[in-house]
Amino acid sequence: MTDVSWDRTVDVLIAGSGIGGLGSAVIAAAAGATVEVVEKAEKIGGTTAKSAAYMWIPNNRYLRASGRTDPREDALRYMARLSRPRLYDADHETLGLPEWEYRGIAAFYDHASEAADEYERLGVLEFGHAADFPDYYAHLPEDAAPTGRILFPAESEGGPSGGEILIGRLAAHCERSGVPITTGARITSLIQDDLGAVIGAVVDVGIETVRIKTRRGVVLATGGFTQDPVRRLRYLDHSYVGGCAARTNTGDILDIVREVGADFANMNIGMRAPMVLERLLTDPAAVRGSFMIPGDSMLIVNRFGKRVISEKTPYHDFARAFFEWDSGIAAYPNNPLIMLWDDAAQRFGGDGFGNPIPAEGEDPYWVVTADSFTDLEKGIGERLERLRAMTGRVELAAEFSGTLAATVERYNTMARRGVDDDFGRGSTPIEQALSAFFGVGEGPNPMMAPLSADGPYHATVLGPALIDTAGGPRVDHNNQVVRPDDQPIPGLYAVGNCAATPSGEAYWAGGHTIGFIQCAAYVAAKHITS
Repeated sequence: MTDVSWDRTVDVLIAGSGIGGLGSAVIAAAAGATVEVVEKAEKIGGTTAKSAAYMWIPNNRYLRASGRTDPREDALRYMARLSRPRLYDADHETLGLPEWEYRGIAAFYDHASEAADEYERLGVLEFGHAADFPDYYAHLPEDAAPTGRILFPAESEGGPSGGEILIGRLAAHCERSGVPITTGARITSLIQDDLGAVIGAVVDVGIETVRIKTRRGVVLATGGFTQDPVRRLRYLDHSYVGGCAARTNTGDILDIVREVGADFANMNIGMRAPMVLERLLTDPAAVRGSFMIPGDSMLIVNRFGKRVISEKTPYHDFARAFFEWDSGIAAYPNNPLIMLWDDAAQRFGGDGFGNPIPAEGEDPYWVVTADSFTDLEKGIGERLERLRAMTGRVELAAEFSGTLAATVERYNTMARRGVDDDFGRGSTPIEQALSAFFGVGEGPNPMMAPLSADGPYHATVLGPALIDTAGGPRVDHNNQVVRPDDQPIPGLYAVGNCAATPSGEAYWAGGHTIGFIQCAAYVAAKHITS
């Protein structure tokens, strides 16, 4: 590349307006850089705006102020064990992880708290502290700080509106800092100099095409490829019905960075959650994963009428159950799953976090209600017929209602004793914490209660969905995109779900995604302006 006619010049061009994009923007602007943000969608916020904006921040200042400690070595062991369970080696210099993944999680520990402090110092927002909320594997010996790592926008009080608040605060700070945000604008190609450095980008803004020159570089924060069914099928290990990522998360940036020589990693990995399929079918833009499964007189069964998992398992791991293969029937018996509950459990209904039990007064269009298990079976079968585009030609087993009755009888017996002999429901700190958000019951195990002997009963169909994908261009510990030879591409950075995550298979805790991204945004912006 030699001759390019530029339309304008900035220090830093950022693609994407979630926490990754706007977080990078405010940090770069604070360092004195001229910054421009372009957003493919017609509104800002991306997937962040749909979230509660919990942020998992190791060794944060609120944790330290409470007198607790979060030693680096222990935190890295916790992260590494979950990121690559088969490779994990506590005695290895990289804990068994690939070098780039180890350096990535080490940089996260080293800078996450520093990043959160900077957003507060700049006046972007104030944090609340979920002081006693546990990590998802708080029961593991590697977790030396099992509580206290989660922060959230204080104004949200820990509720589901945190993402909207966070995006609003970041956008307001961009405005005060003179950072323009252009919606309906997407990068279509990157421009390199003769040595391969990225020096600008071609951006389509409506019907206009502009070429923006960058003195320091381009930051990509465009999200994953959840909303592209072709890429999902091509890259991911399993077949997902879609997800709750922003509708513009289609992964078009992948082809763009491939053209400039980027290496790729973890393209097979997704961050998962169960999802109410009829809500996805009816309102794909607003639907959320079911991050909390409330209720005591409630259970989840497969199409054969059998329980297959603790209903309170954290969402990322819960979704693994969908993909258990049965070679005897050459099918996935747990895909989809059916959640059912009695009238007493209706009190756990509520808005937010993808609660499958409707809030009082809400249109329960995704719920089947019947007076008996036999009638419930008929209603579920009709719903499956409507959902075939997502579930395939799946039908309830002929013996469903009979097996379900036996399953409920066994469950009720265990619930009266308060011990789930089959799946340990309510036995870990995180299961107890997630259940408590919409309230818990009474009795020996507040997460379990017998289902009523009489209807009505209620049910809904759950399927495997994505929070977002976790693969893309590989980055170094500064979030610079690298080539296959591990050398960074000068002037090109990627943060968030558009980049390959160094966290591998893991979902460490609530706020894992946004906590990691706010740190990556900070690190990238500091490096690009240094």
